[in-house]
Amino acid sequence: MASIQLVVFAVDDQEYGIDVLAVNGILRAKKFKIQLLPGMPKTIEGIINLRGQIKYLYNLRNKFHLPDEAMSDESKFIMLNIYDSIAGWIVDEVTDIVKMDDENLEIPPNCVNGFANHYIKSIGKIDERLIIILDPEKVLGQEDLADIPLPDKLVV
Repeated sequence: MASIQLVVFAVDDQEYGIDVLAVNGILRAKKFKIQLLPGMPKTIEGIINLRGQIKYLYNLRNKFHLPDEAMSDESKFIMLNIYDSIAGWIVDEVTDIVKMDDENLEIPPNCVNGFANHYIKSIGKIDERLIIILDPEKVLGQEDLADIPLPDKLVV
């Protein structure tokens, strides 16, 4: 039986998960100053200096068309290995790290259009909890990465 280990996080009181293998690190948001960039799409919150390197932060609330909310003491940046680079997602909080077996994962039905077919890999079930498991490369697709102006940008 195969299994997957997930970093579970909350955005707008909904739990999402991402394969731990895609995660480069988890940072406390309050320890960083986000530099805003003029002219960037709303999904890009800004940049941070992470150990001397510029890293882009994506606001999942904007990406998922959720209401804006100020960052709290629990807010985190999940830094992801994506397209041979590192970028971060701003999340309300990281809630758990769990291991899920295939029997607790369900693929969304084909009749679900839009968001689900594009971003969701599967839905995990732990007792009464449902965790939407995201595909990071689809969440941060080519349309998002095309807007990054720095030379370390990858052409995908």
